[in-house]
Amino acid sequence: MDLRKIPVFAAITQRMGWLNQRQQVLAQNIANSDTPGFRPKDLEEIKFGDLLRPGRALKMAGTSAKHFNLSDTQKLGGFRVKVQDETYGVAPNENAVVVEEQMLKVAETRIDYEVMTALYKKHIGMIRSALGR
Repeated sequence: MDLRKIPVFAAITQRMGWLNQRQQVLAQNIANSDTPGFRPKDLEEIKFGDLLRPGRALKMAGTSAKHFNLSDTQKLGGFRVKVQDETYGVAPNENAVVVEEQMLKVAETRIDYEVMTALYKKHIGMIRSALGR
């Protein structure tokens, strides 16, 4: 039985992948908190409900930087990275990373990941119950 063929498991897996990539982006932001001129980045949010909707719209992908204006975004693990427009402040060295803000996002991402893990476990338990195990 391939769980990836069940829409709920496919959506949970994709969301967990997104959360994993987000942690990497946030860690890079924190690591560059003293780099002059650095702007924090974040991943574009994917909506869990949209993952479950059949026939969801596909986004176009640029194969060359000349095709689209990709100056403020890049691809990371299949998810779009964007430069954060809104931040709490900018340091005199033009660095816009606020460590407290990034740490809040890290904690939020960790909690979301735990929720997805619990949801995954609950669905596995339901399948086991249905199979009589």
